[in-house]
Amino acid sequence: MVNEKQEFEKARRSAHTLAMVNVVIWALAIIAMVFLMQDAPMVKKLFPILGGGVAVGVALIGAVARVG
Repeated sequence: MVNEKQEFEKARRSAHTLAMVNVVIWALAIIAMVFLMQDAPMVKKLFPILGGGVAVGVALIGAVARVG
């Protein structure tokens, strides 16, 4: 029983870490988009996709936190 709980907690921490990394990657993509907008204004049309990725990542972090 204790071993199962430890495995579950390890999996939860791992999922939380991966979700945080996911959000950071999406945020870096948004920052890169801002720099690219200086040369190519059409890049700003990607913001809904990148913002959606951040939103899904934040929702995933909340879901993982509630499971624990």
